[in-house]
Amino acid sequence: MRAYILPHPPIAVPEVGGDEIKKIEATESSFEKAAKDIARYDPETIIVISPHSVMYSDAFFIAKGKGGEGNLARFGAPYPSVFYNYDTELSDEIASLCREFHIPAVYSEEGSSVIDHGAVVPLYYVNREYGAKDRAPYNIVRISPSFLPDSVLYDMGYLIERAAAHVGRRVAIIASGDLSHKLRSDGPYGFIEEGPLFDIAVTDVMKSGKLEDFTKIDKKVNDLSANCGYPGFVMLAGALQDYKITPDFLSYEGPFGVGYGFCIFECENWYVRLAKASLEKHIRNGGRLSEDEVSEYPDFLKKERAGVFVCIKKRGQLRGCIGTILPSYDNTFEETCALSVSAGTSDPRFPAVTEKELDELVYTVDVMGQPEKTTVDRLDVKKYGIIVSSGYRRGLLLPNLEGVDTVEEQIAISRQKGGIGPDEAVEIERFMVERHT
Repeated sequence: MRAYILPHPPIAVPEVGGDEIKKIEATESSFEKAAKDIARYDPETIIVISPHSVMYSDAFFIAKGKGGEGNLARFGAPYPSVFYNYDTELSDEIASLCREFHIPAVYSEEGSSVIDHGAVVPLYYVNREYGAKDRAPYNIVRISPSFLPDSVLYDMGYLIERAAAHVGRRVAIIASGDLSHKLRSDGPYGFIEEGPLFDIAVTDVMKSGKLEDFTKIDKKVNDLSANCGYPGFVMLAGALQDYKITPDFLSYEGPFGVGYGFCIFECENWYVRLAKASLEKHIRNGGRLSEDEVSEYPDFLKKERAGVFVCIKKRGQLRGCIGTILPSYDNTFEETCALSVSAGTSDPRFPAVTEKELDELVYTVDVMGQPEKTTVDRLDVKKYGIIVSSGYRRGLLLPNLEGVDTVEEQIAISRQKGGIGPDEAVEIERFMVERHT
């Protein structure tokens, strides 16, 4: 995953700003650098959190439908006008998780056909980098923040990331938002001392990569600064809580009285980092992670307890996969360490991984939810893994696997894995998975 905080000043688009762009050279350059980074990552879907679409005080807005068109006609530039396809599967999953976890959201086509400038401005540079003219070469998901408490914004961000993991989507997330609008007395919104204070606080958090610190910014400073980005920034923090963040702060400037801040976040999933580090340490010197190495990992890995599957691929082909349905260790940290080593060295289908292979390996870590008894009509091959049992024989299959497209296929493969005949009576359990890649 890649993530970005980007502003959305229409004046930064040449068709709108004209010669005024010369006054914001750092902003233009940063847009170009961010666009190059996105194109290099080449996401299937870009999730844009924008405060300028449909917005409710007490609910999040998720755009529904096939897609929408975006331009800057209201700012004097009807062209270029670009059509964006919506990632309906991912949008559906976000909305479903909101219902499941009681996060208030409006999933509607009303207002979905017109893309707001909070999305259009940053995507303008992305499209230019791709060479796209009238149709974007990627899908998008559009979400508006709300004025709900920080804790709810944070949780919504996490659900967005989990939804992307559930559907197996390669995504980039853009939190689109300007900083204070009150930086200059001759600016359109005037000056207040809290304006620059807010921008300093926000850019300090960006530079640190400790995005949870957004919520520590003085509330009075936040409220008086007249910014539009803060709710989306907190949502981004929630989306990245399972990741080791490496920030690349690009620039900040505010010559027109509005703050424009840019930051790219390289995101390495903590579970995947742990699996990789554990196997590499074992292969290279037969050891375990040192106390210093262990100390860098967040506490949640050492507090939660769950079954884990670690799967390893090499050049797109399976190289080892070992897991537990129910936890065997005290926490997911120990579970992941042990199963990573087992997947790389003890999967009977493959020889043990050698040191020269390590740089070619790609890891996936699935954290298992609690299995529950179910019936065939309550299965979803994308969302739920299944356990099929007959007596002591059990077959398990993870959800959302390539080449497994129907519930019938999922059940048939699970029967085969458990040595259960196609006509034998079985008990079926389903479970959710948090997939980390």
